[in-house]
Amino acid sequence: MARCRGGWLAVLMALNVVTFVAPAGARDVTPLKLGRGARVGVISLLDAEVTHFHAAKSIKDTALHTEPVDWSVPNMLYEALRERAAQMGLVLVPLAPTEELQRSRESCFLNGEFNKKLPKDCVIPFEHLGSDQRLDAVIALAPGLNNSAHAGSSRRKEMQDYVRGWGVETGDIDSPDGKPSLFSMTELLLVAPSPEGPVLRGREWGGNYTLGWASYVAPSDPKTLPPNSYPQLQPLFSALLARQAGRLMDQIEVAP
Repeated sequence: MARCRGGWLAVLMALNVVTFVAPAGARDVTPLKLGRGARVGVISLLDAEVTHFHAAKSIKDTALHTEPVDWSVPNMLYEALRERAAQMGLVLVPLAPTEELQRSRESCFLNGEFNKKLPKDCVIPFEHLGSDQRLDAVIALAPGLNNSAHAGSSRRKEMQDYVRGWGVETGDIDSPDGKPSLFSMTELLLVAPSPEGPVLRGREWGGNYTLGWASYVAPSDPKTLPPNSYPQLQPLFSALLARQAGRLMDQIEVAP
């Protein structure tokens, strides 16, 4: 992915394109304390795909379609973290998902609940990853579900509970200009070792953020996205991820 000076978020904000809805209330957590030079693993288990949900008053006029895209989600995650990590003196270690994490993707990330602690099916895979790579912490991007366990009050009631990952909503939506909104059913997690094993030290739910697609021009068939949509959408999702990553990084404190 081409690197944009100042980051996707700064550019899009300057163009007055991005509109975020901040989470309702800050999460009261004790920051994870790390030393300068700490090794932080960065790993993505999010599929490179975009879901299009078209809302309508009649159920027969709604549509739901998921399309794979050629984006490098691991690179997008790394870029979202890179500048802030460098300022804090942390060393990011990009990693591919281990077989253990891949096998536990459903039970750990999709069926698990992250409100209080790391689900039990996540513990051993993260323990092995941390020890094998000599990590002081891990930041993981994973899919979440549009249900109460993941989304809480930010659940989109017009969509099915099984909707996951990145997507676009068009149709009968609550938008001042009638433009589509992007959504992110994703979990961004901060996991760190402890004497009792890996623990969840930070969490940022992507569903707390929305973003408008200002350049959208409706096609003749509203149930489809216009041709050439995905090159427009990648920088927007990068901006969404940058905001999510920034708030997760706020949950880390680096010793001077």
